[in-house]
Amino acid sequence: MHPWLARLRHDLLKHALWCARDLGECADAGGPLKPADLQALRRSLLALPDGEGRPVTAAQLWRELRAESCADPAALDAFEAAVLRAEAAVRASGTEGGDGSGGRTALSAVLALESAFFLLAQTLDP
Repeated sequence: MHPWLARLRHDLLKHALWCARDLGECADAGGPLKPADLQALRRSLLALPDGEGRPVTAAQLWRELRAESCADPAALDAFEAAVLRAEAAVRASGTEGGDGSGGRTALSAVLALESAFFLLAQTLDP
């Protein structure tokens, strides 16, 4: 794997995807996500450590990582759009009612980052 992709996966995606997968398994068991679960999902995108250990959002970290990439600009734009959608969804999940739809929307948006990553990876890895 391209070293930049490995860093992107480790620094930005790993925690968020692990959290979303775990919560998705719990949500499949029935019922809406608990407030603590939604809080964990929000932290996985809104409180990531940057290169100096300071908490930043996924979008902020993405901009730092993007500046170091040699990938196709259109592919970078597409991944950025997925990051922004996921971040917006997790922010909205904290303001919606308790019917579970906000949590499920946030889970879907975070899980979609994996597909966006694979599409981006295709532009760098042969």
